[in-house]
Amino acid sequence: MFERAFVGRAAELAALTTTFTGPDAPWLLLIDGPAGIGKSRLIAEFVRAARCRVLVVTGTEDAQPQPHYLADDIVEQVSECAGADTVPPWYPAAGVTPDARDRADLARRVRRALGAVETLLVVDDAQWADPESLRLLTFLIRNRPAREFRLLLAFRDGGCPPSIARLVRAPQVRTVHVRVPPFTEDDVDGLLPGEEPGRRARLFTASHGNPLYLTLLAGLPDRELDRALHGEEPDPASNDFAALDRTIRAELAQLPDTERLVAQAIAVCGLPPDLELVCSTAGLTDAVVAAAVDGLVRRGVVSVGDGAVTFAHPLIRTAAYRVCGDGWAAMAHRRAALALRARGASMPSRARHLEHALLGADELAGAELRLAAEQVLADAPAASARWLTAAARIAPAPDDPLADALALGRAQLLSGAAARAGETLESAAATAGGHQLEALLLSARCARMLGRVDRARALLAHGATLPRRPGDGPVQLELAILEMQDHQDSEGRARLSALFGSDAIDDPAVRAAATALRCLGLLADARIAEAAQLYQPCGLAFDQLTDTALREVVHAAPAFGWCAYFLDRDADGLRHVDRAIAVSRRFGRTYALAELHTVRAYSLAKLGRLTDAIAAADEATDAATTFHYPDLVSFAGALKLRTLQLTAAPETVAAQWHVIAALPRPTMRWWRQVVETTLADTARIVLDSTPPEDRPGPLYPTHLARAARAAIVTGDLATAATLVTRAEAAADPRGSWASPSPKWSVDGLGSQIGAAASARADYAAAVGDIAAAAAAAEVAIAAFERAGMVVNRAQAELFAGAIAGRNGDFARATSLFASARAAFVDTGAVRLLDEVTTAQRRLAGAQRVGAPTALTGREREVAELAAHGHSNKAIAEHLYLSPRTVEDHLGRVLRKLGLTGRAGIARKLGELDAADSSA
Repeated sequence: MFERAFVGRAAELAALTTTFTGPDAPWLLLIDGPAGIGKSRLIAEFVRAARCRVLVVTGTEDAQPQPHYLADDIVEQVSECAGADTVPPWYPAAGVTPDARDRADLARRVRRALGAVETLLVVDDAQWADPESLRLLTFLIRNRPAREFRLLLAFRDGGCPPSIARLVRAPQVRTVHVRVPPFTEDDVDGLLPGEEPGRRARLFTASHGNPLYLTLLAGLPDRELDRALHGEEPDPASNDFAALDRTIRAELAQLPDTERLVAQAIAVCGLPPDLELVCSTAGLTDAVVAAAVDGLVRRGVVSVGDGAVTFAHPLIRTAAYRVCGDGWAAMAHRRAALALRARGASMPSRARHLEHALLGADELAGAELRLAAEQVLADAPAASARWLTAAARIAPAPDDPLADALALGRAQLLSGAAARAGETLESAAATAGGHQLEALLLSARCARMLGRVDRARALLAHGATLPRRPGDGPVQLELAILEMQDHQDSEGRARLSALFGSDAIDDPAVRAAATALRCLGLLADARIAEAAQLYQPCGLAFDQLTDTALREVVHAAPAFGWCAYFLDRDADGLRHVDRAIAVSRRFGRTYALAELHTVRAYSLAKLGRLTDAIAAADEATDAATTFHYPDLVSFAGALKLRTLQLTAAPETVAAQWHVIAALPRPTMRWWRQVVETTLADTARIVLDSTPPEDRPGPLYPTHLARAARAAIVTGDLATAATLVTRAEAAADPRGSWASPSPKWSVDGLGSQIGAAASARADYAAAVGDIAAAAAAAEVAIAAFERAGMVVNRAQAELFAGAIAGRNGDFARATSLFASARAAFVDTGAVRLLDEVTTAQRRLAGAQRVGAPTALTGREREVAELAAHGHSNKAIAEHLYLSPRTVEDHLGRVLRKLGLTGRAGIARKLGELDAADSSA
């Protein structure tokens, strides 16, 4: 496979091309590097730039046993270039091996033909040259055909033939040696410009900088990419390995039989195996396997170290596994499982072979699979589900089938297969007994993820009637989560209270998760101060959890993330969410990723990290789609839609709008409200000015402010005034909103104060109270700054700048516009730059000499003295002012006159006087 574009390698190409600077330059060019590093691609680029006759031959392993096959290729190409009879055939007669005299004569003739004109002879993959052809090449090196002749030999690491390696040190041989290095991160960016940056970085790391592996990995879908990099067997039904099969698999298929079988056995073994396990898996003796491993090491297929055999790259292992026939692979897995059982290896290491071993009825293997599934449930639930399925096939458990169903359903749900898990759990959830409460809980979560709210509610109601048992604290916690998500707030609070009063709360993980839910409940009741007090110990509790403890309550991490979002602690919340995402991925808790990425997207957007927010929204959508969580598809999509409004072209926004509009609305109240409001805002639909009737929550001031703006648009200023006042009171009841310079208390949230103040500014501007509009805009700027809401702050600055311009304070307006523009550029909110440009043009048009720029008496005095060349200190002494006051007056004079320095003051004063006399 070739690279899509020639990137990097500038230094290597220069080292080769400089050999054409003259006849005394190096003429034996050696290129080496591991397989797939791009030697042939570099040669192709070099040959393209060569201004001479170029002959290219390539060695192949399957032809190596054929005597002088490369020499024949060279002779044929020389003959085609120089004329049919210039060089005689290698053989004196068909099937007759030439003697030494014939070989020497032919070598001299080839040398003479190569020296006739300036020639570059390229031998790629020279490690596969046959001995007879090597004799010709060594002859040409010892006897350079001409001063214009150059020979380029390319070979894999350690593949330089010894006869040539000896000649390289000869004094008459001028050599340049180029080792092709791995790609850098910049090279990968140039090779794969269309890849998403995060995936491109992952591909770079996974490929080890090898272009062949890089392009092969880039062609795999994420699911197979993960399998390849984690050392899992590829999906035999996958058709995503065509490029891999054309390259690495094809090369492995041509290996000598024993080496290929040993490579297959190493691939079947999985994790770096020792030679004893390879022998058992391959069914070969130690001596045979050792010799084959030596051959594979020489070829760069595997390496041996620390007592184990390792493939040079996971993709080679994938290709080697795909070379196996299905029957051979099944028997090899069986041999590996028996060998591991004999040595008492861990259950998971045995289970990964047993699941592929085509076993019949086998009680022992079934017990091993069940035990292994239990051991890996927390870390690899998908593997746990596969092993439980295999165990049920070969050794059903008639004594307790519900336990099997519960275990399998739990594993399927943890791995994100909600639909299959729901089907598996159905019997356990419907049957009374010790497993029923957990089965009902898991079934409710499946139904909730699948959007079947009524089904989830019915299952939860049934579960709530069951008595609590010792050790079911995590179960009660999850019931509380689902109840609060389903708006059963009183039930959720009661369950949390009971949980805090039980021994289960002694578990640090349960306590941390329950505290996060209690904090979220306080926010839902608009008890902001109490929630803020609880937030800090809650964050500390999560910080103190180990990753192993966090994985057990990682489904509660989104609740803590939303607490941070509502309390304007977004940066801290992101730290916790990022950790929860890492833990979810590490331990296979993939079902939690959809909401975690959604929280992350909303927090990133709020902080003005718009590009990252869109990427997080896409990840949330992908996870929600994969795990069949429709509510989160539209909720995350709404955030992307609102963010695209700030960053993307109108047609992109319109396309996203239609996608979200076609989706079902979320069942959770505030998620649904966000989606509907976003769709209306984006489509510029006039919103209903009716205030929200539901009980107040953490975003209640924002909802009131939005309703107030809708009333302003429709001209209903009386309703707008009422809504603005209510928004201010809800945002901060103790704030001094009625004062000329509004203040807020330390308990108020910056995000909500900013929303209310922005609505006040819009209302004041609508009724012509410019002073009140300016004051409210300043409050909004400071509040959004405190909340870290960069884009919202910049929008408030844009509004305040327009007000300052109307008041004639052009310097203040210019400064605010510049700050807003910088924020929009930094955050990527490029769609708002047009608004800044329009405002700046209006300001420029207003900055002309006339009545609006009339100077006050004191300003006129300062201006006159400055026009006559007096310094600020002299003016201060003359007018009995402080130098700082003079500086302030002079700054206003310059702004009003549209000047940047003192030089034009006298002229502008004359223009003002002329205008006054003509009026």
